[in-house]
Amino acid sequence: MPYINRNDQGEITQLLDMPSGEGSQWLELNHPDVVEFLQRPANETELKKSLESSDGDMVRVVEDLVDVLMEKQVFVFTELPEAVQAKLNARKKLRHDVSAISNLIADDDGIL
Repeated sequence: MPYINRNDQGEITQLLDMPSGEGSQWLELNHPDVVEFLQRPANETELKKSLESSDGDMVRVVEDLVDVLMEKQVFVFTELPEAVQAKLNARKKLRHDVSAISNLIADDDGIL
């Protein structure tokens, strides 16, 4: 990381974790152009949005990781702090409820 895209003036317009077409170029993270791009005030907002949008994905990764570690008996669920147990159980129930509703809606498609 990062691959970059530039505009016609040669300014960086995007930072990417993988190339996006033939115009993408790989630069070191400490390259002066990358550092300058990251320090632009408008990019701070964009970067925060990107970070926030990835939070949901990371939550799912952590949930799946906890499940795998428990399946492999690396630790027992009850070893987690009670607050963590409660949050994981609440998320698991919520995901189950959403799945049940989705299945119900999918089953109703042919009724009318």
